[in-house]
Amino acid sequence: MQRKPLIKLKDFSFSYEKKQNPILQNLNFSIYKGESTLLMGGSGSGKSTLALCLNGLYPEAVEGFSSGEIYYRERNINDFESGELNQNIGIVFQDPESQFCMIRVEDELAFTLENLSVPPSEMRSRIEEVLKQVNMSEFIESKIHELSGGQKQKIALASVLLMEPELLILDEPTANLDPLSSLEFIELIGELQTKIDMSILVIEHQADDWLPLINRVIVLNQSGELLEDGSPSEIFTKETQRLENQGLFLPKQYTGAPTRKRIPSLIKNAQPCLDLKDVAFKRKNKAILNHVSFNIHEGEFVAIVGQNGAGKSTLLQLMSRLMQPNEGEIKLYNTPLNDWTEKELRHVTGFVFQNPEHQFITDTVYDEIVFGMKLNNEPDEKIESVASNLLRAFHLTDHKWSNPFTLSGGQKRRLSVATMLDETPGLLLFDEPTFGQDAQTTNELMKIVTELKMKGTSIVFVTHDMDLVDIYSDRVIVLNEGSLAFDGHPDDLWKNDELLAEARLRKPYRLEKAGEAVDLVNQP
Repeated sequence: MQRKPLIKLKDFSFSYEKKQNPILQNLNFSIYKGESTLLMGGSGSGKSTLALCLNGLYPEAVEGFSSGEIYYRERNINDFESGELNQNIGIVFQDPESQFCMIRVEDELAFTLENLSVPPSEMRSRIEEVLKQVNMSEFIESKIHELSGGQKQKIALASVLLMEPELLILDEPTANLDPLSSLEFIELIGELQTKIDMSILVIEHQADDWLPLINRVIVLNQSGELLEDGSPSEIFTKETQRLENQGLFLPKQYTGAPTRKRIPSLIKNAQPCLDLKDVAFKRKNKAILNHVSFNIHEGEFVAIVGQNGAGKSTLLQLMSRLMQPNEGEIKLYNTPLNDWTEKELRHVTGFVFQNPEHQFITDTVYDEIVFGMKLNNEPDEKIESVASNLLRAFHLTDHKWSNPFTLSGGQKRRLSVATMLDETPGLLLFDEPTFGQDAQTTNELMKIVTELKMKGTSIVFVTHDMDLVDIYSDRVIVLNEGSLAFDGHPDDLWKNDELLAEARLRKPYRLEKAGEAVDLVNQP
C-alpha cells in the first residue's frame, strides 16, 4: 500500500514581486508522517520562505506571488480557512521575537491556548506542563523582552508545542542557544517526536547534532531549485563536492575537524584599547553582571562565551555605551567612555547586534552601508568605492536597492556586519555574527575580520560556536551567572571540564568527537 504524503509540493514557485526572479522554483517533493527532514541551502536560497509557504503564512500574511500547488493531507492549502493550517503545521521562526504578541511569558502562552478555545480553567496546568518540557518553568511570570535570545527561542517553541502540530518546522532553532542547551533542545525534539508521532522539518546550516534524528536531507540551490533529496549518508558522502560548491557546511563527522587558523598575535607590546573595572549592571534589582574587570588589547581577538542569560549581550552593549553600568568604569583608549562624543565613539568603534534588524535605520541596503560615511562627510568617490566593495564582499550587490527588512535572515546578518566596516575601526564588537550564515559567507566574514585584526583592530565576539573560538581567538572570557569565571587562552579552557559543564559549554570538535559531547547533558 502506497503511503499518502502529509505535505506535497507540485511545481511550486514563489516570488515577492511579479517581475522578480522566483525565490523558489518548480519544487516537487513530499513529506511523510514521522519523517525527520533536514532542509539545507546557502544564505538566501529560500529556505525560510519555503517554511512560511508550507505553513500557509505566505502569501496570506505577506504579499507574494506563487504558482503550482501545496497540499496538506491531499487538500490544497488554499482551501483552508485563515489560521486553520497553522494549528497542524507549527513553525518556530528564525527570529523568535517576530512571533510574540504579549509582554509576559504566561500571557503569551495563554494567548495561544485562547486561539485553540481551551477553557481558562485548564490553561495554567497546560502552560506549566509545556514550560517544564522546555526547561523554562521558573520564567512563567517573566517579561519576554527581559529574556536572553536563547530563552526567547524556548518560549517560542513552547507556544508552538501547545498546538500539538503534525508537522513542526524549526528555522535554525538552536542558533541562539548555548552548546549544551542546544543538545538538550535537540533531544527534547526527538522525545516529543516519539511521544506524539510528529514529523519535523529542520532548517540548519550546521547540522552535526541533528544527524541522529534526521533520516532525510533536502538541499536547495541559490536559485531556489531542488538540488538534492536523499538520505544523510547518500547526500554527505556522494554529493560532497556539489554541496561545497553551494558554500554549505558539511557535517564534521564526514569532513573531520576544521583547521585552526590563528594568526600571529600582535598583542605582545600592545596597549589596552578598552578597560573595564568593577563593572556591574542590574535590571530591576536583578544582578545581570557582577563587578566584571578585564581589558582588551589592540589587535586582540577575544571571544566571550557562556550559557544563555549569563550576561554576554549585556556586557557587549555596556562596552559600546548602548547601556550604562550601575557601578564601575569603562575606558576607551584611557578616556572614560562617557567622555567620548557620539560621533567620535562611532568613528572608532563598531557594534553588530544579535538581531540585525535592531540596527537598520534606512530604506535600502545601499543607504545602510553609506549612512555612516555620509554622516562623517566622506568624499563621494570614497563612499561609492567602499560601498561597492562591501556589497560585493558580502554578496549583496543584487540587493543594493532592496529594503533591508525584506532580506533573508542570512542576508540581514551580512548587511549588519557590512555597515560596521565602512572604515577601519579600532574596536569591533560582534554579537553572534555568524548566526544564519552558510560556510562560504562565514569563511569570508572571518577572512575580513582576520585582515582587520592584522591592521590592529581589536575584535570581540560573543558566540556559541566553540569551533570558531578554537580556530580564531587569542583569548576567551567565560561569563557564568553574570560573573567572570575564566579569562585566558582557549586551550586552557578546553582542559577545564568542570567549568565547561558549569557554564554549559562544549569542547571544539577536534577535541570532542561528534556525538560524545551528548554525554555532557546527562552529567549530574
